[in-house]
Amino acid sequence: MLATAYLPTTLEAWMKAFPFLPGVIFAVICLLILLLIAAPRIASWRRGKGRPVLDPVQVEELLMGSGLLVVDLRGAEAFRTGHIRGCLHVPFEELPTRFATPDPNARRALVLVDETDEVSHRAFELLRTRGFEWMYVLKGGMKAWRSANRPVAK
Repeated sequence: MLATAYLPTTLEAWMKAFPFLPGVIFAVICLLILLLIAAPRIASWRRGKGRPVLDPVQVEELLMGSGLLVVDLRGAEAFRTGHIRGCLHVPFEELPTRFATPDPNARRALVLVDETDEVSHRAFELLRTRGFEWMYVLKGGMKAWRSANRPVAK
């Protein structure tokens, strides 16, 4: 009760009593803005921690050669809206049957793609337990691919 009696009541009084307050408010606003910008990337970063991930530019550069197979894990409707040119469409539900065991003669790395990258990381774990190696996840998925203005086939 006594503490509230001594609190300043005008802005000018607040500024005299707490001269550091504008700096603190500015710092808090900057941190909130930074958090809002970084928040969408934090989930992708946490999922990809310890796993090989590629960004859209790296995937496009690797597609120029012949050592890469992009596997699109999205459903048929999402696939029809646009996909990476030359990718193999394997919906996540069909992945266990279509990729039962690795082909010992296969010489291409797999890049797993979905809309964000959440399903790709689940597929990565599934395929790794089945003995697949040389796999990567497209960091951020098709959202990141489109955001980077990479070509999309329909």
